[in-house]
Amino acid sequence: MGAVRGDYVDQESIDPKEQTYGAIKGMLDSLGDERHTRFLTPEEAEKTRKALSNEQVDTGVRLEDRGDEVVILTPINGSPAEEAGIESGDVLIAVNGQSVQGEDITAITERLKGPEGSLVGLTVLRNGEAHEFSIERVELEVPAATWNLVSGTGVAHLRLALFSENSAAELNRAITEAREAGAQRFVLDFRENTGGKVDQAEKMAAQFLPAGSTIYIRRDAGGKEQETTVPNDSEPLDTPLVILVNAKSASAAEIVAGALRDNARAEAVGETTFGTGTVLDDFVLSDGSSILLAVAEWLTPSGTAIQGSGIEPDVEAGLERGQKPRTPDEVRGLSEEKIFAEDAQLERAFEVLQEE
Repeated sequence: MGAVRGDYVDQESIDPKEQTYGAIKGMLDSLGDERHTRFLTPEEAEKTRKALSNEQVDTGVRLEDRGDEVVILTPINGSPAEEAGIESGDVLIAVNGQSVQGEDITAITERLKGPEGSLVGLTVLRNGEAHEFSIERVELEVPAATWNLVSGTGVAHLRLALFSENSAAELNRAITEAREAGAQRFVLDFRENTGGKVDQAEKMAAQFLPAGSTIYIRRDAGGKEQETTVPNDSEPLDTPLVILVNAKSASAAEIVAGALRDNARAEAVGETTFGTGTVLDDFVLSDGSSILLAVAEWLTPSGTAIQGSGIEPDVEAGLERGQKPRTPDEVRGLSEEKIFAEDAQLERAFEVLQEE
């Protein structure tokens, strides 16, 4: 750094902060803990904090790419989009007057974002007629847990999107609501769940496992191992349960999946998980940036390390061509046949659950 700052020919291009950030990133990248141990700028650290607290500045619109069309799946309950009159099935054709035709759905989603309190214009087609809406971006609390009781089955499809603050309590509330609606069996869907707070994974596992059960084993940098177990005052749910996972299920999602599988509480259905077998600690730096550093490895209750290899499902199940994991909100109100026609993994999970 001294040589660069003293002798580099283009002195005006030197940015001490960017040099420091680059050095930290390079040091962490050399560890090879891809997509887990990492450096966050102050902006990225704040964004991560909000994601783990269920907060985000948003309009409340959820989109789906259906080939030639970008369709609004559903507006979040109570969101500005719902209050403005946006409806499920509306076809989005323009954002702020600019066409979205041929644009990647990720790029469209980014165009919907902006400062809190700002407005974004949406043009949609409904029954062949164009409608224009001006929607305010506000800070929304997005639910971590959602559920849907599939008509005529007694089975609740229960999805956890992220292990954020209070997500275990949200899941417990969702289970209670589903049981009151008649649910007798559960499919616990961790597909696309990239993890989050480990303490929430522990609390979640305790909702299904008897007191004293091992949730996971923590192995620190010195090789010392310590078991994390279910508290003695646990009163677990004892109804039949199946876990649904895919290649994007990671970190805390894998902790719960491994705990339920190894304790013979539930079979795992789907695909081999991502394989994030380390526990992160957050080291906040002086300017608000932070280092997320893997400080321990976690093992499943049977002592299996999953870093880089993931958790193999008890029952393998893939999606058919053109399908994608469906959430409870997306299939709410649909018949069993229509739901399964759109999600073969969910169908297989239902089959396994009926066999128990």
